[in-house]
Amino acid sequence: MNLSLRGWVLGLVLLGAACSTDEKEPEATGSTVSYWQDVAPIFEQRCLSCHQEGGLGPFRLDDYETAKAHAAGIRTQTQARLMPPYLVTADGSCGEFQDSHWLSDKELATIDNWVKAGAPQGDDVRIVAPALPTLDDATTYTTPVFTPEPEGSMLAEHDEYRCFLVDSGVDAVKFITAYDVEPGLPAVVHHALAMIVDPDAPASLPDQPGLTNLELMEALDAESPDRDGWPCFGMAGDGVQVRDVPTTWAPGEGMVTYPGDSGIPLKPTDKIVIQVHYNLEDESQLGKSVETKIKFRLEDSVPNLGFFVLADPFLDSLLSGDTPETLPAGKASVPYSWEQKLADYGLDQVPDVKLYGVFPHMHERGRSYSMKVSSAGKRECAADVQRWDFHWQHMYFYSTPFDVAADTAVHITCDYDTSADDAPTYPGWGTRNEMCFVALYFTAPLK
Repeated sequence: MNLSLRGWVLGLVLLGAACSTDEKEPEATGSTVSYWQDVAPIFEQRCLSCHQEGGLGPFRLDDYETAKAHAAGIRTQTQARLMPPYLVTADGSCGEFQDSHWLSDKELATIDNWVKAGAPQGDDVRIVAPALPTLDDATTYTTPVFTPEPEGSMLAEHDEYRCFLVDSGVDAVKFITAYDVEPGLPAVVHHALAMIVDPDAPASLPDQPGLTNLELMEALDAESPDRDGWPCFGMAGDGVQVRDVPTTWAPGEGMVTYPGDSGIPLKPTDKIVIQVHYNLEDESQLGKSVETKIKFRLEDSVPNLGFFVLADPFLDSLLSGDTPETLPAGKASVPYSWEQKLADYGLDQVPDVKLYGVFPHMHERGRSYSMKVSSAGKRECAADVQRWDFHWQHMYFYSTPFDVAADTAVHITCDYDTSADDAPTYPGWGTRNEMCFVALYFTAPLK
């Protein structure tokens, strides 16, 4: 990926710049279990952020009659760990995560026993649904109202990737500390990125030396004068140098607040490029127009610099000049692994770096996903997804971040099911292609 971080991050670091898993678990068993005394507290802690009036969930779980009506389905979904849709294993065996919705074995047993006992009510008590997350006083960046069209190639048969340029809108250096995305049309918007670009920095086109990022983006935009924006597989367009990617959104992601008292800097001169991936595999969505909004919480200062690194060597094999790597057809399990070091991201000279978060990403053939972090000869499990679900993707932040050093490496393994395919699967940007992608969130002190 075309992120150039070393100078920016090192300069800022050195010079400066203008529901919880630790609560007691219910242990009710057999005939003693009831909704109010035993199950409702689990729902309050793990489920009500979605399953409340006005939430994302299709029904409430803070109401006994509603919960009882759905009891059998609740048991099926939770026992299979399909709900809550928290993909990473969060039992302490592979990283510890903030705001985990992972159900412990005791909690699963309590729900199981409650349903088997006939879903008894118990004595009515008060539970409190958490407030729906919102970004108060957010700064909103909006794409034009856009009607996507399928690109039609082997790499994006039913998809269009489009980039739109907006001004930063700030009058002094600010720090992005949280973001939220309103996709506009969830059935069409597969993902959205917000990228920060220095318009005056040189673009990376060997045949056009001296061209700036802004000049290149304006030229790309001018190639399709009858449509807003420009096509942009990968990042912000071939040759556009991206400084950071403060927003990575995919279906299932909600509001994100950066951890570790950190923020990503945004300057008045910066430009923001919003990339939207539109998926039109459902032909009923053809011809529909979409407006996507990205919201930032902006603060004047933070103690720690935050920055993202995005990587996918499987996808990058398309750009290597050699024959791209593929996944063989007709197999129930096709693992693909890659490894990169901190030095590959240009961060080996940045002091006191911490790895604070991971965003795993595959497409519809994904089965499982794992990440390990190694340093000084020791390898630790950092993320483990046993059952991939394309429709529920999240940025996972660690309760305790990983301290990283110059020799630190990340090891990613994606496992795919190609049993329904009769031809190899190519890497690519379309949902019928595949990716083995990670977004990593790092922090470093601002001094």
